[in-house]
Parts: sequence; C-alpha cells; structure tokens
Amino acid sequence: MSNKKRINVLIVDDNSNNLFTLRTLIQEYLDVQILEANSGAAALKILMIQSVDLIILDVQMPNMDGFETAQVIRSRKKTEHVPIVFLTAAYKSEEFQQRGFTVGAADYLTKPIETAQLISRIKTYVRFIEQDYQHKQELERKVEERTTELLSANKLLTQEIIERKQIEIALTQEVIERQKVQQALKEAKEAAEAANVAKSQFLANMSHELRTPLNAIIGYSEMLAEEAEDLEQEEFIPDLHKIKTAGNHLLGLINDVLDLSKIEAGKMELLIEPIDLNILIDEVISTTQPLIEKKANNFDIKRSQQLGEIQTDIMKLRQMLLNLISNAAKFTEKGTISLNVQSEADSIKFCVTDNGIGMTEEQHEKLFQPFTQADASTTRRFGGTGLGLTITKQFAEMMGGTISVTTEFGKGSTFSISLPRNAKVQKQIVKTTPTIETEIPVFLKGDGIVLVINHDPEACELLKHDLSNLGYAVAVSTNGYDGLELAYKLRPDAILIDGHQSNMEGWQLLSSLKNDPFMAHIPVMMITLAEDKQKGYAMGATDCVDKTQVRHQLGAILEKYRIGDNSTGLVMVIDDDELFSESVVSILEHQGWRVFQAENGQVALEQLDRKKPTLILLDLNMPIMDGFEFLEHLHNNDKWNNTPVVILSAQNLSPDEHAHLNQHVETIFNKEAFQKEDLIKYIHGTISEIQTKTEKYQTEKPIPKWEFSV
Repeated sequence: MSNKKRINVLIVDDNSNNLFTLRTLIQEYLDVQILEANSGAAALKILMIQSVDLIILDVQMPNMDGFETAQVIRSRKKTEHVPIVFLTAAYKSEEFQQRGFTVGAADYLTKPIETAQLISRIKTYVRFIEQDYQHKQELERKVEERTTELLSANKLLTQEIIERKQIEIALTQEVIERQKVQQALKEAKEAAEAANVAKSQFLANMSHELRTPLNAIIGYSEMLAEEAEDLEQEEFIPDLHKIKTAGNHLLGLINDVLDLSKIEAGKMELLIEPIDLNILIDEVISTTQPLIEKKANNFDIKRSQQLGEIQTDIMKLRQMLLNLISNAAKFTEKGTISLNVQSEADSIKFCVTDNGIGMTEEQHEKLFQPFTQADASTTRRFGGTGLGLTITKQFAEMMGGTISVTTEFGKGSTFSISLPRNAKVQKQIVKTTPTIETEIPVFLKGDGIVLVINHDPEACELLKHDLSNLGYAVAVSTNGYDGLELAYKLRPDAILIDGHQSNMEGWQLLSSLKNDPFMAHIPVMMITLAEDKQKGYAMGATDCVDKTQVRHQLGAILEKYRIGDNSTGLVMVIDDDELFSESVVSILEHQGWRVFQAENGQVALEQLDRKKPTLILLDLNMPIMDGFEFLEHLHNNDKWNNTPVVILSAQNLSPDEHAHLNQHVETIFNKEAFQKEDLIKYIHGTISEIQTKTEKYQTEKPIPKWEFSV
C-alpha cells in the first residue's frame, strides 16, 4: 500500500472557460485532484468540507473578490496555512500583487496564462506539499515508535517500582529485626555497664573498710616486733617482719585496685595546682635512684632549661613517673635508663627510655590493659599486678594528655607522656567491662626463650615466626656481638646460631659461649651445612641442624632438649667462683640432673620463676647480691620459700650465722672439706623426697591451704 498523498487543488474563477482551461492543463501534466468553485462563497463552502492543499484564486469576481476570499481563508484556523496563488490580468498585476501579498498570497500568475509557467509553479508547490506530508508522516512514525518505547519503559519502570517496594518491605522488616537485636545488645550492654559500675562503686566505697584492718595488721606487727625486741624473744622477730612486709605489699596492691575502681566508677578527682617541674623531677630522681642502682643500671637525666611551672595534679603526675621509671628499672639490668623532659609549646613531654628486654608485637598489643601481664611467667618472674601502666594511662587522659610506647623485643622500650601545661579535668568514661592488659610483658605462652643469631634478616624473621607459633618467646640478632650481649641479658633457654656469620663468625660465637662457665650450660644449636656438623659437635654445640631442613626439624630438636620444660630435677648452682662452679656442675650433670648456673643472687632471683629449680646450691660470699640477701628474698616469697637450699661456702661462719642459716636451709657444706659422694647422696635424697610429695599431692588432690571467698 502506497503512502503517497493525493493532492487536492481548488480552482476559483467566475469564468467557466477559465475553469475548464485550467483544469484541462493541470490534469494533462499533473496527477492531482481538481476541485472547482465559481465564486468566493462557493470556495469557502468547499473548504469547510474538503481538505485542500493548493488554491488558485481569481482576483476579479462579483460579490466577493479574490482578496476578500483570501482574507476569510486566512482567518480560519483550518485553512490559514494553505498556499494561495492569485490570477489577475496583466495590466493590473503590479497593483494586485501588492494587495495579494498583503492578504497572504504565496504567488501571483497573470492572464493570459502561459502553460509552462503555470505547470512549473504548480509542480513546485505540489513537490513542497508532498515533502511536507512525508516529513509529517516521518514525524508521526517517530512519535509512534517513541510512544511505544516509552510505554515499554513505563511498563518496566512500573515493574521495577513494584519490585523495589517489595525489597523496601523486606528491608523494613530486616531493619525492624536489627533494631530488636540492637535493642537487646543495648540492654545487655547497659546491664554489663551497670554491673561494672556497681562493682567499681562498691570497691571505691569500700576503700576505708579495706584499708583500716590492713593498716591495723601492719601497725600491730610493728608493735609486736618492738615488744619482742624488748623481751629479747628474737625468734619471733623475723616472722613479724614477714607479716609487716606482706601487709605493706598487700596494701600497695589494694591501693592500685582501688585507684582503678575509682577511675572506672567516675570517683577519681584531680587536684589541679601550679607546681615547679624541676622540684618534682628532683624528687622523682631521688625516689627511684635506689631502684635503678639495684640492678647496676645507669640513670641519664635530660631536661629543658626553662621548664617552669605546670598546672596539674602533682600527686598523680608523680605516681605516673614513678610507675614508668620503676617499670624500666624492673626490666633492665646493667643498662641505661633515661628520663627526658622537654617543653613543647603548650605541653610538656616526659620520655622514659630503657635498653632492657623490651616487648614482642603480641605483648605490645595487650599493653595498658588492667590486671594482666603478657603471660604467667612475667608475673612469676617480675611480680606486680599489671595495673601500673593502666592507671598511668587513665591519669594521663584525665589530665587531657596522652601516653604512647615504642618497643622492640630484646632492645628496650620508650614510654612517652604528653601533658598540657594547663590541665583541665576531663570527663571520665566508665568502661563496661575490664579489659585484659599488662605492665611490661616479657614472655609468650611458653616459658622458653630462644635467641636466634643469623646475619640474614629474612631468615631471622622466618625462624621468629616459626618459633613463636610453637609458643616460645623469640629474640633475634643479625650480628654476633649484639647476639652475645642479648645472651647475657636474656639468659635464653636455647640459642640458634648460623654457622656462617659475618664479622664475628658463628664458630667464634659458639666458642665464646662454651668457654663462659655461666653460659656454657645453655643448649646451642648450630645451623650448618652437612659437612660442618662434625666441627660443630667437636666445638661443643648441643646439636647441628642442616640449613635445608632447619624449619622442619627445629620444633623436634627443641622438644628433644626440653627447652622450656617445667619438670622437676633442675638444680640451680649460685656461685661466683668459676672453677668451683664448673666442678659442681660437672658432678651434677654426670648424675643426669639438669643444671642452671648463676654468678650471683640477683641473676638467680631473675631466673628463679622461669627455671623452677627443685634444689638450690648457694654460695654465701658473692658480689652484687650475696647468699644472705638472696635467702631473705627467697623466704619472703611464699611461692619459693619451701625450695630446699644447700649452702656451699668457704666462709667461716659464726655461731649466730649458723643459727640464722639453719632456720632457712637444709644443710651446710664446707667447700674445702665436702665429699662429692655426700653431696650426691644428699641431692638424690632431697629430689626423691620432693618427687614423692608431688606425686602424693597430685593423687590425693588435697584442699588448698588458703581459700578466699567474696
């Protein structure tokens, strides 16, 4: 079916001959539909009922001429755009043209009509009309297509709206469920907070009730000790001193717990006042100097020249500095501890640095949490409640300051406190549940320390990762000199050395360790090539591990030599006489006992908890800490005061010294006169008796001596 439009041409002329002539000419040359009207009125009637595309209009007609007819045509909306071609006599063409164009004529033709001109003009208009029609058709088609697309899109959009409403309903339901869960969690959290606040408020309110009877115990122990001295009842005095010491220790623990409880309960208050920093620092130095010198440490003090005054709580700042410095002193031996105080704009920065044992990454992550040190061995070895750093952090935040730490295991730590010059009381945040934190942690899950000395940093990290996963605390060094220094500092349970160290060769390091009587007992594993194993064994290596198999064999080798083993049968020999100590160690090892050597009482105390000796052989005359002071520390510790101690001494003892020692030791051997067989027999009997008691205890599971209830 053709979409070509049939063109309608309306001829208007009052002369029938003109109508005939025009119709005949047009039909001869053009395929159009001819409509005729012999007057303007007749033309208007046709236009009312017919669609006309072109009008050929005579100007001179009776009643209504062409101009009037054209005006009416242009006034109607339906016909206002239909092209009009006027016909007029030639002599009037110029005059009529002006009027015709005024009323809206599209063109003008003069009579007599030239056929070529007429047909050419009409063809032009027909072509324009056809093009206009095609354009409209194309527009209609596009409109129809676009309408179809919009309807389709509208349908999809409607479907999407329905789906989104369904999703919205589902999400609304999920939100409601989550709100219920959040409400339940909120209620549980509030309940936990309320319980924690109640606990903290109880402890804070009980401060007086807890301290009063404890102060009475301490006071009465002092009174009884004075009366015992007056009555010359010397046998009671040591026990009374133990009561007083234990009471003071417990009072310190209670004070820490109550301080933390007050902070959590929001009852800790600050007393802000101006203080002279130089005076405060001098007081802190004076107080901590004995603690630092106790382990042969140096104390380095640096401070800005113009520190001036600071508005803060003097008691709490003093406690914070004492906590940090005493921690550094506790974990550093024969090292350097420094206190650096600097003025920074509107704040003061306090830095306490040590080159002690430092912390592992795992221990660092647990820092500042109350009541916990990294593992049980830290508490056993160094003591403490694990509250010092927690309280220090809380005090710093209360005063609007911060505390931070940088540390490396085996190298040391730096604690930094930054406080504003003009402190303002910060709002205390009551915590929900106590978290698990530490003072300065030392060891991981396992009690064993392994020192890795390898020139390859990547190999060190791999071994550190593997050994840490086995439960050991690991220190690493990439050169022999630092490794030897770490060995003396940490007294590890095993040392792993690469046989191809640069600068200080691994073999030279092995020789240095094995020629030191106080280090020779430490198992040393050499990482070597297969051809160097015999050399390692000849130089005293405990074992040699093939480089290619070290990661696979290491765990089994450490287990083989019972690294970190807590079983009974370890004898601790405490003597600064290298020759005598070596001879005793040789005797004991020949009998199958494990031996740990310490050159003085201080070293022995530091290793006591981790080594867990079954028996102690003790010399009395030693540097740093002699046997008498060691015994006093040992018997003030409830955990270790039942450990059997045998005295091996060349010192001539007075009757009073004999009487005093007999209260604390099993027996006394004279170094110059003791018989090897007697010593072996005595040690055999003592260890057998302890093992029998242990087995009996484990079988009967007796009720603990002390039970506590709340």
